[in-house]
Amino acid sequence: MTETVKKTRKEFSLSIFVVIISGASASLVIFPPLGIIEYTTFTYVAIIPSVVAIFSVAIIFRKKFPRLSNRIFVGMASGAIATFALEAIRIPGYMILKWMPMDSMISLPGLLITGQIHSLMEVKKTAMSSGLPMNLYHAPLEPFIAGALWHFWNGATFGIIYSVIIGRGRWWYGIIWASIIEMGMMFAPYLIIMKGPFGVNYMDGYNLFVVTIIAHLLFGTILGILVQRWKRDKHSIIETVEKNE
Repeated sequence: MTETVKKTRKEFSLSIFVVIISGASASLVIFPPLGIIEYTTFTYVAIIPSVVAIFSVAIIFRKKFPRLSNRIFVGMASGAIATFALEAIRIPGYMILKWMPMDSMISLPGLLITGQIHSLMEVKKTAMSSGLPMNLYHAPLEPFIAGALWHFWNGATFGIIYSVIIGRGRWWYGIIWASIIEMGMMFAPYLIIMKGPFGVNYMDGYNLFVVTIIAHLLFGTILGILVQRWKRDKHSIIETVEKNE
């Protein structure tokens, strides 16, 4: 086995590792809502270590695997920026149209992460009538910061996964990826517990889905364009391995 093949395989293994741990952030809407682990505990044992690990791989191996490092940082930046585009749809969707019941991506996760609300069942039973601050502009500072950090890091990790796996690709690949994210969100326990799959138990049944699908399609468009423009290599990780075998 040549040194080039060995190096390529190690880079591939690191890439898969990065993809797997990038899923830790999004898993906040899966495991804690099912009661498998507390939100605060999951944050400390899964999300924060994954952040440290991703940055460590990108920085430590930036000279040995500059291609992987570039993929990580390009995906991270592109995903975070694309999340701002998503917010341009999401915030008016719940604050003006009221097509979403609350600020479910910043204030509510922040309250859960910081332990000020302990479960989604508590939210479902009492939040809407007790005056708990789940509005973007009324949440306490600590939960707001925690929720915002999680939300934008979540967008960054989706960008990392896309950049590492897909390669530069065509810009509209980002739309396909965003559609997959949307479908996953619609069936996530986080949403089902509160408003049912696709938000069918809220308003007319379609309102929440309409806002989120438009927001995610815009997210995917921006993500696809930025990764295509900033990524140095055009190959996916699979193509990279096949090219060097």
